[in-house]
Amino acid sequence: METVSKKNGSERGPFFEKIPAERPCWSCQSEKVDLYNCVSCKTIQEFLSDTDYFASLNQGYTLNINLDQLEKQYYELSRRFHPDFFQQRPKAEQEISLENTALLNKAYQTLKDPLKRAAYLIQLVEGENQMKTQAPASLFEDIFEVQEAVEEMQALDPSDQVGRRKREDTLKSALEKMQRYQKDEQDKLLALFTKWDQLEVGRKSQAFSAAQKNCLMEMKQILSHTGYLERVIQDIKTALKS
Repeated sequence: METVSKKNGSERGPFFEKIPAERPCWSCQSEKVDLYNCVSCKTIQEFLSDTDYFASLNQGYTLNINLDQLEKQYYELSRRFHPDFFQQRPKAEQEISLENTALLNKAYQTLKDPLKRAAYLIQLVEGENQMKTQAPASLFEDIFEVQEAVEEMQALDPSDQVGRRKREDTLKSALEKMQRYQKDEQDKLLALFTKWDQLEVGRKSQAFSAAQKNCLMEMKQILSHTGYLERVIQDIKTALKS
């Protein structure tokens, strides 16, 4: 899949419209420029302002990523843009080196993590800057009990070993339940990755299909739940260590 192109002042479709970027080389003004270098003079090029993490690492907009290939691409590009290689070059190239390296680092850290990868795709498509979290409705009562147990544990007299063991048992049981639920949700998310990839590979137009939109909505809900549960799980672990 080709890289995301610059808007060039015109209306554009979805963020991953399949049109190559067009811009002159900042150094020699040649029109033969790819995402990383000028084809004519080989000078490195700054990423376009709307270059996303998938495009920066030359990845298609699919969610099942080969992590070995991703790592190989990241290290190859990191070497290509590493600031140490541009210390004696013009200031413009030094700045491009620094900015491109920073973007590549953020891109790699995001795309190598499946949860961050999915959240980033949703944010790109929907234009949201932050994923909101929400407690799963089916766990409302359990979460309320956890909150009570955590507060009671914190208020216990250190000498009350009986009371502590009782609340430890409650929290350990809750922790196991939360972790099982979280694992089930993550398995559902990975299944949706495959579904999304099939839909994306088969997409023929700029517009998203109803199936794609539904798939994104399902992923968003799962991420919302797992994000909330992660905080609950950490609260339980902290209380058990206290």
